[in-house]
Amino acid sequence: MGIMLTVFAMTESERRLIFAIIMIVLLLVVLAGFIGWWIYRVMKWQGKKMDNLVHDVVVTRIITDSKSLKAYGRKKSFAYFFKQAWIPVLLIAVAFLILLINDLIIKDFHYNVFNTETGIATLFFLWDFDDPDIYTTVFGMRVIAQWPAVTHTPTFVVDAITSYLFIPICGVGMVWFMVCVQCLVSRWWRLRTLCDKIFDKSLEGYNQNAAIMGASGAGTGMKVTADNMDQVAAQQQAQSTTQANSSENNERPPIGSDSSNSNKG
Repeated sequence: MGIMLTVFAMTESERRLIFAIIMIVLLLVVLAGFIGWWIYRVMKWQGKKMDNLVHDVVVTRIITDSKSLKAYGRKKSFAYFFKQAWIPVLLIAVAFLILLINDLIIKDFHYNVFNTETGIATLFFLWDFDDPDIYTTVFGMRVIAQWPAVTHTPTFVVDAITSYLFIPICGVGMVWFMVCVQCLVSRWWRLRTLCDKIFDKSLEGYNQNAAIMGASGAGTGMKVTADNMDQVAAQQQAQSTTQANSSENNERPPIGSDSSNSNKG
């Protein structure tokens, strides 16, 4: 209740400021969610790439243990990383070469590519955030109450061409390289999962007694379950007795026995 009274007691500018802060927080949450979604997509995409890199040696059984697969997959992954990353590295090198040439020409190695006179800032709007009149106190915090005045408008400056070239080229190269590094980490994580999964020997769900009785049941033509184990054992004993009796009945009498003498008589 006290918070509601405080809100109603605020001025219109203070309420608009709080609304702006809430919107900024929501935008930051959405941005964080988008970055997380992007990382997830890259992880999944590069996981499939790792599968393709090691698929043939696993299926053809050229590699049959986890240690060898890890070493082979690491080499293939780094080779693919160098194939991906050489372009962004070249862009970064070109950007710094441009900056070095400019510093040699102007004989100033302290050149700031972000300044407002000969830097990239000449292409943007700038506001006076140092003005103390634009701030107010809300809940004990000093926050901006109104938007500051504009101190600079976008202007093309010939002396700032170096910054116009350096910032975009270097920025693209660095972002590209960071994506390549993320892809490398994604492939490493997938390789670790594959090494643990492909050669894993698990006894989950295995029952030794059921396996033994299953092998015995295969000879009797019956499917062995927990309910008919006694029946299978009885049937095996009956078959053993029948085979023993059959062997006794089929045994030929020895030469010179009573049977042979009676036939002669």
